[in-house]
Amino acid sequence: MPWGADGAGESNQLNETFALATPSYRGDIERCRLLCASIDRFVTGHAVHYLLIEDRDVPLFRDLEGPRRRILPESQLLPGWLQSRPDPLSFGTRRLWTGFQALARGIPPLRGWHAQQLRKFAVAKTCAEDVILFADSDMLFVRPFDLTSLSDDGAIRLYRKPDAITADMARHIPWCNHASALLGLDAPSFPSPDYINNLVSWRRDHVLALLDHVESVSGRDWVSAIARERQFSEYVIYGYFVERVLGLEAAGHWPDARELCKVYWFSEDVAGMDRLASFEEVLEPWQVAIGIQSFIGEPLDRIRALFERQASA
Repeated sequence: MPWGADGAGESNQLNETFALATPSYRGDIERCRLLCASIDRFVTGHAVHYLLIEDRDVPLFRDLEGPRRRILPESQLLPGWLQSRPDPLSFGTRRLWTGFQALARGIPPLRGWHAQQLRKFAVAKTCAEDVILFADSDMLFVRPFDLTSLSDDGAIRLYRKPDAITADMARHIPWCNHASALLGLDAPSFPSPDYINNLVSWRRDHVLALLDHVESVSGRDWVSAIARERQFSEYVIYGYFVERVLGLEAAGHWPDARELCKVYWFSEDVAGMDRLASFEEVLEPWQVAIGIQSFIGEPLDRIRALFERQASA
């Protein structure tokens, strides 16, 4: 059943245009290939699917391009002074995003997950669509999903789980503090809403306004302002901006605490997956996708077999 068929999130959009965006890298290319196949099979309502890729990896992803899928190299998204290079401490198996100019700006060496977050902000400066839905490359769609169902009378869905970040969540607190300081806000109070999830949708015009706001508050370019602290979350930054700076209603967002993607974060979560006959056995009625973190070691062949069974049903 397509998401929104129960009445929540039904589309009455005012001519918004929609895009999907996926940051990925060579280590996830086969998972990204499966995501693309799932989008082609199950997803409608979007103008284009952007793949946000480090320049050196672009040739590996080129065959995924098509009429509605476009690769955006990192050089078209991030400034030239922030470039990836081999991490000498890992014998070149990992990458660092750094450089003399980046260090001069007070930016510590960044990892790939930092660069992927920055690409998500930057895609708003390149794309023309009104709404961007982010789909990570280690997830896949397993039910029909129309992106226009994110719109309800012109307001766009925003994942927001009330009071989900508490004062004892050591990993999340720096993200919230960073977002507040970045936006010129008072320190956050806890519990705080959580905006971090798979399949999060943003309004492009608000991302552009956010980046302008960050530059005005900080007196720095937005990349330097965000990345000078390594502990940041793109979803918390956007969530705080549209809720605490603009106001959700004024920003044209409607909050939804439901998770559209069922995510397996830990190896113990996938115990018994080899006995599944279909993803339908584990999905809630409103869920349209499955996310299985690549680092937990679930065989991709098993995931692909379940997808192919779902796609042919």
